[in-house]
Formats: sequence, structure tokens, C-alpha cells
Amino acid sequence: MKTKEIILDFGSGNTCLNDDDIIKEMYNELKKIDSGKTKITIKWQLFKSAGLNIPLEMDKFDLAYRYGKYLGYNVTASVFDIESLKFLLNYNVPFVKIANNKTLHSLVKHIPKNIDVYISSYKYSYSVDFKRRVTHLWCVSNYPAYRKEYEDLGMLRGDNISDHTTNFELYDIYKPGIIEWHYKLKNTTGLDSGEFARTPEQLKEIM
Repeated sequence: MKTKEIILDFGSGNTCLNDDDIIKEMYNELKKIDSGKTKITIKWQLFKSAGLNIPLEMDKFDLAYRYGKYLGYNVTASVFDIESLKFLLNYNVPFVKIANNKTLHSLVKHIPKNIDVYISSYKYSYSVDFKRRVTHLWCVSNYPAYRKEYEDLGMLRGDNISDHTTNFELYDIYKPGIIEWHYKLKNTTGLDSGEFARTPEQLKEIM
């Protein structure tokens, strides 16, 4: 099975530091290596607060959304609270992403039925009746995670994966229908700059 969609998680304010130039650079560096052979969706993270993480400011998401669309990308976000969800729904997004966190499942009922829902899922999520169709991505919320941790979930070839490993083994072996990776620039620092995040130079290998 050929991978039909790559989701690149551009993160929160951790990655772009709420800086216009960094936001544009993240897109521009991706555009340089994007062959156009596989659909790429850009996903940011929206939350009011999350520990030491830096929230992405709303006007910066607006810039990120508009600049991404200008370059030809679909742009959306993971949401971590109802206020962030309501804000995101002001935009024409391909889907809303819910993180691998049971406490966030209640947000699903607030998402209009005409908008797709993607959920990062550990085993427990598959038994939840969300009263609507959702798209699951196998996820191990360790940073980094390891191939065996994903294989222990019972993945099959062609399943969707939110990949927190440090290499492309899951992509090469399982040919996921949808795969998600964290994305960073070569000089990115901070909480989302670990080995689990891919640089444009690394992504060039599989594009």
C-alpha cells in the first residue's frame, strides 16, 4: 500500500517561537524538498496552556494558515481545549486532530459532522464509540518512542501511524496509509526539537 498522506506536526510556539520569519522559513524549507508525489498536510498545535510549552498565538496561527495555503498546503491543528477548538473552526480545515489523551476525547462531540476527525490512538481508543467515524493513527506517546513499542500495539501493514521514533523504519516496513511526523528546522531548539522530529534534510530521503 502506498502512503496517501503525510502529516507534518509544526508544533506550537515551542518550534516557531511565535516568530513570523521562522514560521515562513519552516514552510519554505519544506517546499524546497517537497516532490509533490505524496499529499502533505501541515498541522500545528493549539492550546491555552500546557506546562512549560509555549502556546502558539492566535495571530501567528492565522499567518501560518494563510501562508501554508498560499504555498498549496492544507493546514489544520491539534486542539487541547474547547476554546482552541472553537478558534480553529473559524478556518476551512481538512480535519481536526485529537492527541493521544483520553481526557481530550470529549472534544470530539463539539466537532461538526462535516469535518473529519483524526485521533492519535493507543489501544484503548479503538474501543471508544465516538458516535461518528474517526480516523485512528497508532501512537506511542514517548519522545522518542521505539519500533517495538509500536509493533506491540498490533499494527498491520497499511495502518495509520503517528510516528515518534527517530528513523524511518515504521514508514519503510509498514507502508502506512497516513503517517505523521513532528517537524523542525535544523537549528530548532526547545521542547519539540528532539530526535523524534524530522528536519527537511531528513525528509528529503523519503520524498
